Amino acid sequence: MSHGKIREDHTCQNCNHHVEENYCTHCGQENTETRQPFHFLFTHFLEDLVHYDGSFGQTIKKLFLKPGELTKEYLSGKRNSSVNPVKMYIFVSFITFFVISIFPSKSHIIKENVESPKTTVSTEKIEKAVNAITDTLQNKGFTTAEQGAKIKTEFKKNKEINSLDDLNAETISDIENGVKKEAPLLHPLISKYKEIKQNKISNEQLNDAITEKSLHLIPKVLFVYMPFFAFLLWIFYNKKKWWYFDHGIFTLHYFTVILISILTIFLLNHLSDLVNSEAISTIIYFINLFIILYIVAYFFIALKKLYNQGLIKTSIKGILLLGINTFIFSVIVLGIIIYSYLHV
Repeated sequence: MSHGKIREDHTCQNCNHHVEENYCTHCGQENTETRQPFHFLFTHFLEDLVHYDGSFGQTIKKLFLKPGELTKEYLSGKRNSSVNPVKMYIFVSFITFFVISIFPSKSHIIKENVESPKTTVSTEKIEKAVNAITDTLQNKGFTTAEQGAKIKTEFKKNKEINSLDDLNAETISDIENGVKKEAPLLHPLISKYKEIKQNKISNEQLNDAITEKSLHLIPKVLFVYMPFFAFLLWIFYNKKKWWYFDHGIFTLHYFTVILISILTIFLLNHLSDLVNSEAISTIIYFINLFIILYIVAYFFIALKKLYNQGLIKTSIKGILLLGINTFIFSVIVLGIIIYSYLHV
């Protein structure tokens, strides 16, 4: 398939041999014009991806409806009828996170000029109770007069606090100093919160910044995590029969399914927000639940199809693999959130 206008000059630009038709018989390079319109870069990529013969659609269809079948065919040598796993994953990854990035975060979907009603709680009785308990502890010898006075002072300073947003700068500094001494690892988190308070960054702005930064990191983390996912498969299956490459192809296909599922759930949730219908939201909730269950079931079916082991053995290995990967990736996601929080 030609990817551009054919040159009138029949001398190959790569090896200088004569080109009889569109391709050089000596080196195989296509004899097209080297300078193309800007849109050529994108259309060229799409042409390579879908082949204009429906292979992309057939690949996606087989990928979702026949778990493990596409991987099995690819490893057996049947490759021209489907899209290359690496190319497909990169394309799906780009589309997924591009679409996610152009949508506003849910923290922006709020009604303007409408404030949530605040519940006013009288603290006078609580203050009297605190003072009475403090005096009792002091009289019984459990606290000193100095400690009792400090408890009463701290309560007076913070008695109107309903959330972390109400903490005053002095209290935050006290917490920061205490954490620095008792739990140094948590000190950066408190220091960052102090910085956020000083810059008067709202919770909505903070959530939006963390989400945006995390979304930029997750594609990279997923891509880096894939070799480890394949490595776990390599550990669990016969190393003489299955190469690490084989597990890598399985991983690429499975992660492609996960990315498309994530995109589908994301779009459905935004549709639910736009429609604002309880019935539609309920339907979407069950669809999302089905997608999550499908991803889990897909993994077991694909394992059974590709590695061709018994149901019990496949189930045990699948549970162990899912458990290990879920735990590790949960830690990674937590790390991403913390990193994003510290670098907003």
